[in-house]
Amino acid sequence: MATANHYPDFGYTAGQLAKFLAASDFFTIMLKNGDIIHFTPKDVTAFRRWLEQNKIPNIRSEEGWVVTKKD
Repeated sequence: MATANHYPDFGYTAGQLAKFLAASDFFTIMLKNGDIIHFTPKDVTAFRRWLEQNKIPNIRSEEGWVVTKKD
């Protein structure tokens, strides 16, 4: 099944996205050109599913994404 390259009311294509981080309904997204954008979708579940179907990595799933201070 082909996945839609565009998500409604979102100004970027899946091909422009590098990775994302979600906090509640607020998404921080890194574009492949290095820019950081923010998006609050009307349907959080559908937007997250669209990102996953387009294989956009979730930063939270990357090993070592949390940096902790070492004394």
